[in-house]
This record gives sequence, structure tokens and C-alpha cells, in this order.
Amino acid sequence: MNAARSLVGPELTRLRIGFAGIGVSLALGFVGYQLVTDATPFDALYMTVITISTVGFAETFELGDGGRILTIGVILTGVVSLTIVAISSAELIVEGHLQRAVEGRRMERRIDALRGHVIVCGFGRVGVHVAEELADNDAAFIVVDNDPDKLAMIEEAGMLHVGGDATEEHVLDAAGLDHARAVVAAVNSDADNVLITLTVKGVAPATEVIARAKLDENESKLLRAGADRVIAPTTIGGRRIAQLLTRPVVAKFLDLLSTGAVDMMLEEIPVGENSDLAGGTLRDGAIRERWSCTVVAVRSGDELDSHPSADRSLSAGDVIVVMGAEESVARMRASYA
Repeated sequence: MNAARSLVGPELTRLRIGFAGIGVSLALGFVGYQLVTDATPFDALYMTVITISTVGFAETFELGDGGRILTIGVILTGVVSLTIVAISSAELIVEGHLQRAVEGRRMERRIDALRGHVIVCGFGRVGVHVAEELADNDAAFIVVDNDPDKLAMIEEAGMLHVGGDATEEHVLDAAGLDHARAVVAAVNSDADNVLITLTVKGVAPATEVIARAKLDENESKLLRAGADRVIAPTTIGGRRIAQLLTRPVVAKFLDLLSTGAVDMMLEEIPVGENSDLAGGTLRDGAIRERWSCTVVAVRSGDELDSHPSADRSLSAGDVIVVMGAEESVARMRASYA
């Protein structure tokens, strides 16, 4: 289970044992004094409390041998239990466990409130870049990993996280799988990525799964498992190197575009039901004239038109891919948000 979402450790276990011991001592004294002496319920409770707390007040009724033996038992169990509670509480406070428990509960509430977020499984070489890119774009996401060192890095970065094995259904449930829009399977093992994909599609079939394939031959396996998209870093890296050799100017431009070194960007603009783009054509929208942006593609359902004509009709639910200066794209996005 998630280390950040639950505090299960020796200190808390001892604290629970201590409180349980106090409860046993109270019950033992309250019932026992009434059985072995002529004490009333109130007198029995009063005697039990002053005995456990060792305040040294006088006896309120005649104990007798049975009452004294019972008192010894109440003192032993009560004092030991109080000592355990005191020591465990001090450890929780001094060692920071209490603060971590509070922070864990706060994180749990934040995770439970998320809707339409992304679950990033694995904080390795791929997962860390995915998380950083999502953070840079203010996208809601949760990182899942079971490596304590990586969890410490994630926590230091201020990212929401769940500690545990991403192949286990209850861990994904803790990350809000029911309300997630996408899951990124980017752990180091292709077999685990297949299992994550199967788990997600078995619980939430509509959730998009983007999986990382470490080996090219496993791409088809991930697709058969239900992954919507499979990314093979080695394949992408090989194509990138070839592009640098065969189309260096294009490669340089793409590098500048991806790093923001040039004042150009690609952006998705959804066509809403109340948008003035819905029901018209690209020519009617006059996107280039109004926003100085160029339409490079239009997605309608599962179809992507990478060479849309000016007469291309637009409907609510379509997505327009535009390229332009960052300021122009931002103004257009804000206008149609």
C-alpha cells in the first residue's frame, strides 16, 4: 500500500497496542471492582482511573485481598500501556511520522478529488520526462512507483504520488483509476507494462493507455493487451538520428520548436458546441486572418486529416491542430476555451 497514503509502522502499531491496553485496564478495573468488592459502578470507575494514573488518592471503598490483587493487575497493565503510548507518541512527533501521516491524509484527499487526470506508472528514464512535461503544462497527474528512493524524489518535487506496484489493481485504484483519463505504462519491464495495460482495460476500458515498449518485438503484445498507443524509445531514437543525418535543417527546427527556443508552437484547439467554428468550414473560420495561425491538421473522431482543405467542414467535437507564434496561439486558445 502507498507509504504516503497510510502510516503503517512500528510506532503506530505500538501506539495502538498502548491504547488497547489502556482500554483493557479500564474494563478490567470497572468490572472487576464491582465483582470482588461492594463498589458501585461510579466508585469502580473512579478507583480504576486513579489507579491507572497513579495519582495516589485514597481508596474509596474496602478492597480486601481480592481487590488488592486486582489493583496490582490494573496498575501493571495501565502503567505499561500509558508508558507505551507516551513513548510511541514522542517517537511519532520527534521522528516526523506524525507530520508524514498528516501530509499523507492531505495527499489522499487531493487524489480523491482529481478527475480526468493522468496516472504515470514508473518514474524511470521515460516516466520522469512524462511527469515533468505534464507538470510544465499544468496537467493533473499522479505518479505510481514502488522504489523508496524514487518516491523520495517525487515527494521532493511536490508531485502527487502513490507508492506501490502498478501491476496491482488496488494500487491503481488508490491513484484514482476510475476517474483517470489516461494511464502511462512506463515501468522498466515490458511484461509489467503488459500487465498494467490488462489491469487498466479490465477495470476501466474507456481509459486511454499509452505504453512504453523496451523491446521492439513487444510492441504487438502491448497492442494486443489493449494499449491504445505504444511508444518504443529505441525506434524513435533511431529515426531521430537518421533525421539528423538526412534532414539536418528540419531536425534543427524541430529541436528549437520542442525546446521553445523559437517563437512557434503546435497546439490543439477543440471545437465546442457553442464555438463559431462549428457548422462552418476552415475558410469560414478565417483562422489565419484572425489569429495568424496555420491549420496543419483536423481530427474528427478517430480520423486525422493531415492535409485539410479550406472547404473542410468542422463539427462540435473536432480538434484543430494549429501552428503559430506562442502569443497568437495563446489568444486563439483563450478565445475558444
